[in-house]
Amino acid sequence: MTQTLDTREGLQFFGRVSASVSHEIKNVFAVINEAAGLIEDLTVMAERGIPLQPDRLKGVANSIQGQIRRGDTIIKNMNAFAHSTDETVREVNFVEILDLTRALAARLADMRQIRLILGDCEPVSQLANPFDLMQLLHSSILAAIDSMDADDTLVLSVKPVNGGASFSLSVPGKDAPLKNDHVFSSTLQTMNVTVTVDENLRTTELFLPAQDATD
Repeated sequence: MTQTLDTREGLQFFGRVSASVSHEIKNVFAVINEAAGLIEDLTVMAERGIPLQPDRLKGVANSIQGQIRRGDTIIKNMNAFAHSTDETVREVNFVEILDLTRALAARLADMRQIRLILGDCEPVSQLANPFDLMQLLHSSILAAIDSMDADDTLVLSVKPVNGGASFSLSVPGKDAPLKNDHVFSSTLQTMNVTVTVDENLRTTELFLPAQDATD
């Protein structure tokens, strides 16, 4: 990974993720606002002499608490994504960054009724540009989703291979989701990433070689 990716493509990636996250936050606010409206309705009913129903109040409280936890997770993920631009190259935990990218792409997958899950991942940490790596993984996930059907599940994994790391994408019960790399070939070339298809395991493998500290 001797070069950084194209600045415009990076800005487009940052904007795409930011827009998706803002929609998620807006949805959280919408659910909380709906719950607040229900509390107001129950209060008006109580003022008219209709007894409060503790179970309904408890359900509304649980809904609000659940949305607050959801919002907190979304903000933490966005914060981690924003800090991926702090350093050009640093030691990166590939399992963590794969899971973060999965979370950031989840809403786009949900819109296609596709589940994103982490499969078997082996610990691997290497020098890398975290923002570029996330851009590569995010592009790979979206390209895979384009080849999938509703109710499919995309399984993401990573493991150390030959001093580098291999990320795999698979769809249980189906062939490898990516047959070629034309969708993001320029990104792969810049990052020295190679894409292969394992027909036996039905997986698409993205191999990222180890980066020298002097690169």
